[in-house]
Amino acid sequence: MIQHVIAVWFLRDGIQARVEMVQGDSGREIHFVPEDISLKNDMAAKIYVEKPSGLACYGNAEIRENVVVVKATTQMLAEPGVSLGQVQLYQGDVKVTSFLFRLEVKKSIVDASGIESKDEFTILEQTIKDALAAINAANAAIEAAAQATRKAEDAAAAANASSQKAETAAGTASTAATNAATAAGNANTAAELATTEAGNAETAAANANEVYERLKNVDIAQVSTDITNIKNVLQKTIIAEV
Repeated sequence: MIQHVIAVWFLRDGIQARVEMVQGDSGREIHFVPEDISLKNDMAAKIYVEKPSGLACYGNAEIRENVVVVKATTQMLAEPGVSLGQVQLYQGDVKVTSFLFRLEVKKSIVDASGIESKDEFTILEQTIKDALAAINAANAAIEAAAQATRKAEDAAAAANASSQKAETAAGTASTAATNAATAAGNANTAAELATTEAGNAETAAANANEVYERLKNVDIAQVSTDITNIKNVLQKTIIAEV
């Protein structure tokens, strides 16, 4: 809502910057303008303020172009009197700290009596929040990994069952193929036997036909007479020998 622009120094302890604010306000921003260095895009900033009682506020700041912007919190302005502060700049693992600036908090007679001054470490609070979020994310990742493991185990069991079924089916198919081959062999043997019997039948038919051809012109009556005559002759011969 309200912006306070003050200069800060990093290379020398110049004129100590001074800014005035009212106790308990929450709608003020402080724009710190470095007088002896230039800010870079890969930098981060923090603000530290020590109140007259010795309690402190420590929080993140924002870098906008070549300005460090800090939102003054109610705790930062909780105690009337002179607070001392510093701006810290971070680039990777290194940091630089500005020389002191003065934050003069003027007493408010409106609602300041309800403000309890205490330490405010929003950086620590944010770090704790980030740590808790990381823990929750890690727990979620562990649970997701456990679920994925269970699903993989279920899939492996299903694949194993399918493999066993496939092996059983393959064995059944192999048995059926063997049975079919045996049946085919039996059929071939039966066919060969049938062929042999057919040949025998043809031979018997040929023999029968030959006998028929021999006997078809025979006079049965004459044959019977001849047989009778032969018997008579044989009987006479037998009697004569006796």
